[in-house]
Amino acid sequence: MKKFLLTATMLVCLSALSKAQQGRVGINTTTPAATLDVVATISDNSRPDAVLVPRMTATDLLAKDNTSGTYAAPQNGALVFITAGTGNTPRTTKITAPGFYYFDNSVPEWKPIGGGAAPAGMTVRAQTAATISDADLGNAIVVTSNVTFNLATLTKTNGKIITFIDATNGPGFSISGAHSTATISPIQSGGSLSYICDGTNWYSYNGF
Repeated sequence: MKKFLLTATMLVCLSALSKAQQGRVGINTTTPAATLDVVATISDNSRPDAVLVPRMTATDLLAKDNTSGTYAAPQNGALVFITAGTGNTPRTTKITAPGFYYFDNSVPEWKPIGGGAAPAGMTVRAQTAATISDADLGNAIVVTSNVTFNLATLTKTNGKIITFIDATNGPGFSISGAHSTATISPIQSGGSLSYICDGTNWYSYNGF
């Protein structure tokens, strides 16, 4: 009976405290100053004080958030810590190293935040016939033979860029699948063509 009364009394006190805090939650404090207020226990150095967000590899996140998207508008601003790996889809290409990443539903994609990894710089690869893929987005291809690259084979994601560098020594190459119906070639041997996507079409924005 005494245990029951003690438990009931504690529940009443906790309920009253919760109402007094008006929806705020405090850890190590009875007077939280925000929706969630975590106060460090500086008197006990044996206890680590921190907030741990969900931790997973890039592969783990990809399994949750493939192109169908487990994360959407209700998860806008969600935060995770990537422990290893890199992203390889339009939604995860900015996952380049371990660090903190947040979900931006306006794109949609995962982006690094302060303390996380910065996006990798452009890489350059040699031409493989007329093959291009989403892995080439943000990067450049050195073209050595006269072929036509079709941008329609790429995923159309706002802000993505692809660059082609002419190393054919004369024959040149061409690009199709852009907003213009015309097939476009570099102006001169040794020149380059760059395209940017608005999510719907590819546009030439730099070439010489």
